[in-house]
Amino acid sequence: MMRDAVVLGAGPAGCAAAAALARRGRSVLLLDRDPEPRFKIGESLLPWNRPIFAELGLLEKIEGAGFQRKYGALFTNERTGGVRQVDFRDAWDASKPSAWQVKRRDFDALLAAHAAESGAAVRRGVTVEEVLFDGARATGVRVRGPGGAEDVSAKVVVDATGQAALLASRLRIRRQDSNLRKAALFAHFTGVFRADGERGGDILLPFLPEVWYWAIPFADGSASVGAVFAPAVLATLSGKTNLDRFEELLARSPKMREYLAVATRTSDVGSVSDYSFTSTRYGGDGWVLAGDAATFLDPVFSTGVFLGMSAGLRAAKVIDAALSAKGRVDAADFVSYGRTTERMVARFRPFVYGYYDPVFTRMFCEEAPLDALRAAVTSILAGDVENPPLAVRFFNRLTLTAFAIARRLEKDPLSATA
Repeated sequence: MMRDAVVLGAGPAGCAAAAALARRGRSVLLLDRDPEPRFKIGESLLPWNRPIFAELGLLEKIEGAGFQRKYGALFTNERTGGVRQVDFRDAWDASKPSAWQVKRRDFDALLAAHAAESGAAVRRGVTVEEVLFDGARATGVRVRGPGGAEDVSAKVVVDATGQAALLASRLRIRRQDSNLRKAALFAHFTGVFRADGERGGDILLPFLPEVWYWAIPFADGSASVGAVFAPAVLATLSGKTNLDRFEELLARSPKMREYLAVATRTSDVGSVSDYSFTSTRYGGDGWVLAGDAATFLDPVFSTGVFLGMSAGLRAAKVIDAALSAKGRVDAADFVSYGRTTERMVARFRPFVYGYYDPVFTRMFCEEAPLDALRAAVTSILAGDVENPPLAVRFFNRLTLTAFAIARRLEKDPLSATA
């Protein structure tokens, strides 16, 4: 049987692509190697996920799932004592005032079920051994399941395999971001501090010069806790296991010690490293990369799920239009898709890079001199990056210019007193 599309990976990007294609009447097979959804990081969403959910017919399900409501984030610079409360209602476009904190096991299960309800066939517990090609054109995949190996033919292969990046690795088009060589340790806890009222849903983000932390509250009272650091930091730790190292890192932060004063860890400690990368191409004849399989920036501003679902939805639209026009999907069809993906990531990137710069983080946790500057930065952090208003682009450029000047003056103290 020839499918219109085979989608690899039932995470946010893959489920968005599968649901969008199935809702357009396409025959879709969604494959995932895990027998069921599992614990993953990437648990904090952005307000601009909301229009994606609406377009996929998911919004009512998300609203009714009981996920923790998130109105913003609290950044704490532990070196200077500065704080920055981000409230999404202060964004330039205040029509999307909140997002959600989600346990990925539950969230991914909801997305996969919606893809199936939309008409996609979903198969779990199968391994994709390779993508099949006829010359330069992808023609399907070879999978192995309980019944053995089989070939699945499709007009287009959507690689949404996340950090595994099946196609990007095979085609050698994956490029690591040398500015973001980081590692992370993480686990779930109960008893983690959360503020009263609606602020209790905010993600908490304390940071030191060499490590930053997250605490993501969930609706059931538990929380995700993590630490992100350069791999060189490991040499400063005495622990030999991930648990010992994680506890050492958490102990370095007075704020995290406060947040975890009466907390109890309820999961094993997970780890991931060198996870920020991009691809030199995003699509080819009969194939496309979506979500983390194409590019992943950094978890600091919770962009992963939003960018992944946006990519899955946009890729599905390209595929549907190309199949309607000519019955196949070519590399040229994905040119605009790739440019949009790069542009969206590029609007987040300066702020992510800045988060690892002490000059930027000092400025970030100071009061913005103009409400317009605060609103523009908040808009980007909320996910307004595909086509932001001209004013948002202008004021963010102004913010980044001010940072560049401050950084230069700090490196050249004589110029600051000339």
